[in-house]
Amino acid sequence: MGRGRYSPMTYLEKLRRADPISRIRTPLPDTVTVGRALSGYPSPPSPMESLSAARFAYAMFLALPLTACGPSDEADRAQAGPIVGPFVVSQFYTPSGFMGDGEIPGQLTVDINKNCKVPRPAGAQGDCYRFVYRPGTLHWAGAYWVSPANNWGTNPGRQLVGPVDLGVADPDKPGSPNLRGYRHMRASFAIEPLPGEVKFHLWAGKLDGREAKPPQPFWDTGCAISTSDPPTPPRCTDTNFDPPVPRFFDPAEKEPVALPTWQEYRFELNRWSVQELIAAFGFSTNDTGNETLTQVIYIDDIVWE
Repeated sequence: MGRGRYSPMTYLEKLRRADPISRIRTPLPDTVTVGRALSGYPSPPSPMESLSAARFAYAMFLALPLTACGPSDEADRAQAGPIVGPFVVSQFYTPSGFMGDGEIPGQLTVDINKNCKVPRPAGAQGDCYRFVYRPGTLHWAGAYWVSPANNWGTNPGRQLVGPVDLGVADPDKPGSPNLRGYRHMRASFAIEPLPGEVKFHLWAGKLDGREAKPPQPFWDTGCAISTSDPPTPPRCTDTNFDPPVPRFFDPAEKEPVALPTWQEYRFELNRWSVQELIAAFGFSTNDTGNETLTQVIYIDDIVWE
């Protein structure tokens, strides 16, 4: 493609096959975020247990406080346990997966709750972000919101208990409660004006530790829900492996044009029951049409609901 350009799949392959340590770093902003302070790197969480019917009911009882309060600092984000109901991504996930030119210190920087675009989107929740991208030799950069910070599949993701009863159970777990899911994930974007058009790539999930070098043991998992008539059972395992393994959560990405005004984008998630999520959100950009020009990118209101 010349000059390091990428297609929608090329950049995903780059990040999936990256070294899990060298390509991920945690930006430590010089601001205190709303309701919490960033305090460095978390310790790895212990493996998460499956939810029994009793634990599921208890988790649903705890849904409101978990969603409303969130963790107080970076170490709290790494604690094992389910995220129950709708959630604000910044409560549990950190933009620590810097890619492309972002691997070079100073070429992709982020302010959290500082220098944000105002006014924020109507009803915005969670942290607001201002990224500054200074194009380098790769001509593209991006970031991944992961849990815990710097996780490229070394540790399991957070277990999710969505707010929507999908009306079907996991066929591989007789007697289990109905699967639960989310309607969509939303995020708002804007960019300082540039001479040329700027296209983002946006995605949710898609982090597969098996594709890292060296391979890692965890990946984003989910049950694919049938939309056929009559419906087929949910597909929670991937039978292409022997023995079968949890199915990779791999929804489609989007490629919107960035504008100076706030634009909200949504990923429809009603065809999935996400089980364990390492990567809640990610974006990338390139300098096509704006070679060598600095990009100032605003991201806000990242919510699963």
